[in-house]
Amino acid sequence: MKKIYTLSLFLLPLVMFSQRIIDAEVGEFNKIKVFDLIEVNLIQSDENKILIKGWNVDDIKWVNKNGVLKLRMQLDKKFQGEDTLIEVYYTNLDVIDGNEGARITCNEMVQKNNIELRAQEGAKIHIGMDVDYAEMRAVTGGIIEASGLAKNLSVVLNTGGVFEGRELRTATTEVKISAGGEADVFASEVVDINVRAGGDVYVYGNPKTVRKKTFVGGKVHMRD
Repeated sequence: MKKIYTLSLFLLPLVMFSQRIIDAEVGEFNKIKVFDLIEVNLIQSDENKILIKGWNVDDIKWVNKNGVLKLRMQLDKKFQGEDTLIEVYYTNLDVIDGNEGARITCNEMVQKNNIELRAQEGAKIHIGMDVDYAEMRAVTGGIIEASGLAKNLSVVLNTGGVFEGRELRTATTEVKISAGGEADVFASEVVDINVRAGGDVYVYGNPKTVRKKTFVGGKVHMRD
């Protein structure tokens, strides 16, 4: 027991040091771009700052240029951000952009007029919203999961992009897919679909008007 107690005392400072928290003011921004497998939680606030937690806190590089906040690993630690969590506190956010396997989550309902989400290179975004207009773009294996309300929605997918939006209630939705992709959408009034060179769209909500164009393998599936 004495040896175990001594070893625990020895390791405790190492664990605490490895999992330090860095608190940094980042200035005003309205767009965020995340890279290198980093996990981000977005939290609406009255200040703009980041809290970096995990084993690699000293390897995070951040820059705010012209209102665009970029979060990535140092060059020699590229694609090694999976053990790092960053809480991002923001006052206003118009564009959320995930890259290189990043994971971005909004911890609360986003309420505003317009929002734009982009996911590429295997990145994943999870968001709840209440907006007038939402624009989604997922390419190269990017995934966007959205729920809540959007009066109008635009979805663009290609090269394996995925949009999981069955729980996002909309009045009108436009979907464009090229070179493969998959979308689940919910529309009550109008859905306008254009699929080229492979792709699947699953439509929920029994919209009153359905416009669809498919070419070379594209499919539209109507669901109850």
